[in-house]
Amino acid sequence: MLRGQHRGVRPAAAVGRLAVLAPTSSPNGQLTDITNAMIYGITAFAGFETAAALGEEARHARRSIPASTIGIVIVTGLFYLLVVCAETFGAGRQDILGLTQQHNLLGYLTSRYWSPSVLWVIELVVVLTGLGFVTAAVNAIIRILFAMGRERVLPAPLARLSGRHTPAVAIGCVAGLALALGLPLTSAYGGARTFGYLAGAAGLSVVLIYLAVNLSVIRAFRTGFRAEFRVWRHLVIPASAAVFFLFPLWGIVHPRGRALMDLLPFTALGWLGLGFIAAGMLRARRPARFEALGRVFLPTDDNQRAMESPSPG
Repeated sequence: MLRGQHRGVRPAAAVGRLAVLAPTSSPNGQLTDITNAMIYGITAFAGFETAAALGEEARHARRSIPASTIGIVIVTGLFYLLVVCAETFGAGRQDILGLTQQHNLLGYLTSRYWSPSVLWVIELVVVLTGLGFVTAAVNAIIRILFAMGRERVLPAPLARLSGRHTPAVAIGCVAGLALALGLPLTSAYGGARTFGYLAGAAGLSVVLIYLAVNLSVIRAFRTGFRAEFRVWRHLVIPASAAVFFLFPLWGIVHPRGRALMDLLPFTALGWLGLGFIAAGMLRARRPARFEALGRVFLPTDDNQRAMESPSPG
């Protein structure tokens, strides 16, 4: 602060600069602006948990999955920070407002510092990046459907393999669902708005899943894995994360308006409700299959004991 006063920067000016972090400095001056941004920020990070879907193929799942998950989060966070810094420095302090009003930020900066004639390069990179993301996401979904079909949690045909040992039925189900949702919306609203609608609908699911996982970690290490319980790792960190996820959850439940974009997350809430009902029915009618869920991620000794122990009922 003394250095700032020496350079002519008053404390009031410093406080004024910190005011940009307040909710009142958002476009509409409301907390929901920040919570909505958090929803899309969380959705942008979604996918790091895909490592768990492939844990069955790892030799040491309990070591490989945490290491890969944490590594992905760190690398992704640094990459996002680098991109944001590059866009901010490219616009300059005097042109931040104009940058936020651009329809295509990367296209605007490319035209400014490179040439409008090479916009196709940026668009090609964006398309390839999106294709890679979709491929990874679809592979994870197919793998989950295949595993749940094999454990008889979902219909058994989902675990059926083709002559080339690929889960053809699961692939067909995912492709059919994607086309059934994507084609009508894209035809009616265009690709960009369709992506926004689907991302908004998935926002609530992602927030609730991450919130439930953090609470489950606390319960699991306080009951089933008490010998491995650590206060910071298994209580303080997941509890802090759970509180953090309450903010975007509040923004979803209390939107600024009641437009289609604001109501889409509630369709995901209904889908999650059906999942809870299905899980409850499975637990009541087929407890052995319910207990088998996630058994592959247990240590070998615990897995063997779980296989040998009689199922309730």
